[in-house]
Amino acid sequence: MQDSPLQVVDKSLAVLLRSAGNHEATGQYGQAFRLLEQCSALAKNTAHSSTQRDAIHYGLWRLNPLWWANLQHGSLRLRRCRAADAAFYNRCFSDPVFASQFNRQRAWRGDLTRALQQSGQLPPLKTGLLQWVVESTIRGPIGLASLSSLDAINLRAELSIGFPGDVPPTMATKATLMMLHFALVLMPFNKVYTYVYQDNPQALHNTIRFGFLHEGTLKDHFNIPGHGFVSVELTGLTRTQLHGNPRLRLLAKRRIGQIW
Repeated sequence: MQDSPLQVVDKSLAVLLRSAGNHEATGQYGQAFRLLEQCSALAKNTAHSSTQRDAIHYGLWRLNPLWWANLQHGSLRLRRCRAADAAFYNRCFSDPVFASQFNRQRAWRGDLTRALQQSGQLPPLKTGLLQWVVESTIRGPIGLASLSSLDAINLRAELSIGFPGDVPPTMATKATLMMLHFALVLMPFNKVYTYVYQDNPQALHNTIRFGFLHEGTLKDHFNIPGHGFVSVELTGLTRTQLHGNPRLRLLAKRRIGQIW
């Protein structure tokens, strides 16, 4: 008996999905993404299970080329980390000012070069972490930025940014705006949030000036080697709050040329 048109589509879709999975498993993310795009086009006008549709939708998000693209405005760039960043990474975490801004816990132990290389190549939704090096075309690497604890169900992520040494405030502002544009405009996240160490009131002040709302104090929230239990201030910014904040929208237009 000859297959019906729907059965033909089903078989073609199954082949494409299997091929996309094979390419992703071997690190060929661009090819896997293109195959998923074909799956999406094939399934658009036919009835398929919600499980299949969700798998295609999530796959397209997981392998979106934007995860690997540089974010750039003028002389400032945010790029994925790589093996050659190990020395700069160590310098950042050896700087007490950086640790107070960014994170008092290192993301990786052991072979740092290998960890940075893998982190820069793997899909962030698989690892839960998107790590950027903040780079000036004039000064080279100047800081680290990340979206971590990536939650694909609740569409939220923790935002962190820090700089070792003196960096012009305008650069820090631009880098933060570029991160917000990526997470809440280009990507489908609904919310970004920050943890600010309680002994860093200036960082909390700066975060709130960026439009984040202070959502509370988390007492003894992290147990950090060498520091013990530390309390943090929780702040958050949703997509709706981003687009509804006139000052933030004006800042984005002036500093990074984006209209929110």
